[in-house]
Amino acid sequence: MVPATVSKPSSALRQNPADKPILVLKFGGTSVGKFVQNICGQIIPDLLKTHRVIVVCSARSTDVKAKGTTTRLVKAADAVLDDASVDHQQIVQDILEDHLEAAQENIVDEQIKESLSQSLTDVCRRLKVFLEAAEVINE
Repeated sequence: MVPATVSKPSSALRQNPADKPILVLKFGGTSVGKFVQNICGQIIPDLLKTHRVIVVCSARSTDVKAKGTTTRLVKAADAVLDDASVDHQQIVQDILEDHLEAAQENIVDEQIKESLSQSLTDVCRRLKVFLEAAEVINE
């Protein structure tokens, strides 16, 4: 999970206040894809004044449904079983590149950006291995 203050440099990182009530926020894919600056730069910092904030995010989406993360993950899974389909490895690579680009554009703190980039790369590597295994057993 990415800290709630991804748009601020490390010297200005805010912490969850231990003495406040917990508030869980869930943001859908379109919100995450289109309004990350509003979420991280305004909504969460304002709520941190009065709450301990836990953020749950759906997979990122875009203006084009076919380029949303969930749609592309389903396409990659379908591609494993369809010899005529687009290469599932390239779909996962496209998802990774999209997320890395979003991190580059939206995260100022280099340590957080690097940590997230490593996590994203590892998750996508494991997904590629899983899809390869599914392709081998044709499941």
